Amino acid sequence: MTKIVFFDIDGTLVTKYNTVPQSTKKAITRLKENGHIPVIATGRAPLLIEEIIKELKIDSYIAMNGQIVVHKGEVVFDNPIKKETVDRLTAKAVERSNGIILCGAEDIFSNSIVSLAKRSSAWTVLKGIGKIIPGHLQLSLFKRLIRKPPNPKDYEGKNIYQVIIETSMDEEKSYKTEFPSLNFARSNRYTVDIISEGISKAVGIEKLLEKLGMENKETYAFGDSLNDLEMLEYVETGVAMGNGWAEAKEAADYVTDPVDEDGIEKALKHFNLI
Repeated sequence: MTKIVFFDIDGTLVTKYNTVPQSTKKAITRLKENGHIPVIATGRAPLLIEEIIKELKIDSYIAMNGQIVVHKGEVVFDNPIKKETVDRLTAKAVERSNGIILCGAEDIFSNSIVSLAKRSSAWTVLKGIGKIIPGHLQLSLFKRLIRKPPNPKDYEGKNIYQVIIETSMDEEKSYKTEFPSLNFARSNRYTVDIISEGISKAVGIEKLLEKLGMENKETYAFGDSLNDLEMLEYVETGVAMGNGWAEAKEAADYVTDPVDEDGIEKALKHFNLI
């Protein structure tokens, strides 16, 4: 029977150096050869998953924590945040001197440095930094780049699906108080992903299953962070990475080895998927 397997990216498919282990590449290839369906399920915006999709030859994805679901190039579900809410979030981030990034379906809006970089070869350089700089230093660099808010003219008339704010877990509480109708998802301790109320990777999975006519009992999911909790609990079998957060391990049905210790391959073999 065909199974569908959902994979988070950061800390799951890729290491802290933003590279996909060879064992993972081979495992994904074998998974497809065995007739199963791999799907990306990430907090990243579509712009930032293009290379992973090409590298692993995966044609379907859930992006921005469930805000957009795409199956073989077709948008199955999308749920932009109201413009008024985006404007209020931006104003609060400016007031608190928090860095902010706005994520669209095909673009990312932040300060002039990031906006210019992503439209040129400099964007490739910036992404390449992930291959040589450890994760915590990447985030430090990222924080310096997003201090200045995006120019409203840049995203005028365009849908925004996710707002990323540089804020501590403690400071995040004030945002939750002021924006109770939004959902806050975290994959690291430095930034929080803000999306529409009631949306999560689990919702994205549900929308894709409806499209494919598949049932929940045919699903697996791999994740490592707080924004993976709903997904790990929703699928039939949730797998947490050995390098993951304690909460992810508690939510999962099975804990595999870390991403850089062949965790994906070992778990897929454990469940006889490869």
